[in-house]
Amino acid sequence: MTIRTPGRVAGIAAALVLIAGLAACSTDAGGAAPADSGAPADSGAAVDTAGIETAQAQLDIYYEPPTWQGPDVPVDLTGLEGKRVTYINVSSGIPVLKYWTDTVKAILDEQAGVILEEVDAKGSVDEANRGFQQAIASGADLIVLQALSPELFATQIADAQAQGIKVITGNTGVPGDVSEGQDAEVSFDYVKIGELIADWFIVDSEGAGKATVISSDDVPASQPQVQATLDRVAELCPQCDVKVEDIQIPQWETSVPTLVQSTINTDPERTYFLPLYDGQGLSGLGAIRAAGAGDRVTMGAFNATPGIVESLMDPTSGLGLDIGGQNEWWAYAMADQIFRVLQDEEPIENYNVGLRIFDRDNAEELIVGEELDWYGYDGYRDEFLALWGK
Repeated sequence: MTIRTPGRVAGIAAALVLIAGLAACSTDAGGAAPADSGAPADSGAAVDTAGIETAQAQLDIYYEPPTWQGPDVPVDLTGLEGKRVTYINVSSGIPVLKYWTDTVKAILDEQAGVILEEVDAKGSVDEANRGFQQAIASGADLIVLQALSPELFATQIADAQAQGIKVITGNTGVPGDVSEGQDAEVSFDYVKIGELIADWFIVDSEGAGKATVISSDDVPASQPQVQATLDRVAELCPQCDVKVEDIQIPQWETSVPTLVQSTINTDPERTYFLPLYDGQGLSGLGAIRAAGAGDRVTMGAFNATPGIVESLMDPTSGLGLDIGGQNEWWAYAMADQIFRVLQDEEPIENYNVGLRIFDRDNAEELIVGEELDWYGYDGYRDEFLALWGK
């Protein structure tokens, strides 16, 4: 079976909506101090060449096409036909979330006859709660909670499990993190993403950069990604200067360009912006272009969203890095996890869903309109089918 990604899959960034906003934070690379109290980089400090070399070695791995690092333990799909999965989606109106849902649904049906019933939470915790109640009342076999923080649903998770219903969460930030009581988790590795963004910043700035990380604490994966960036910079480039500004989803379009423009005007040596997602940073790229600062101000982010990542080919755009994650691969991983949990098998902690770095040096490998081809590897399909005895 081959399920192709739509040519223009919207970025995961807008998808991961956490309804209960956490308190806005500002942190420097050394810990929990306010953003405006971060110590400036010491212009007289010696550059840590060892740190730069370590960062470059990690980047080199992810410039290459991803390879299979998934499970090798097969799962028997016998007896799964007719099992019912309630899939509570934070918002079916966001294209990438709808793509994931549709792809997982097709795989479950074709490979095992498992029925997926989608609940569109429409960005509402109340709607998600109703989805839980419906799933419990109707006797679903498993619930998937997609792109919503499980800590908001601890009671519902416990209620479902008390009725023998398993719960899997998706994209909460850390693969395999079941600390909120869920049975399994399937996530991109946002800690690794945060580290790679830090590695790129360290190398690109030659170990002497000043950066603003733009977080979004209403996104479940925000905090682990941001903390990974801060920790990595502190480890490999202590002389670098990094501060954090939190801008949540409703303010992305207005507050991000304001922040970028203000920084360009008032802190001209702070020339790196590191939003979590390229969709979050898009309006900031517009501010960089409007200021004519693309030759000295640079942005690095995650998603490699079609329509944004191509800006790497334009040296005046300000985009210097866009890490991509393979969306279809993630959907296969979620289907595999569902099969395992339904069969009471040990869940997979980390599927190592493929990531690849795109920057100005390899931007020519991007094939407009064919997102899957950017990654140079589609062997995950055959690997999963083999695990399923197909």
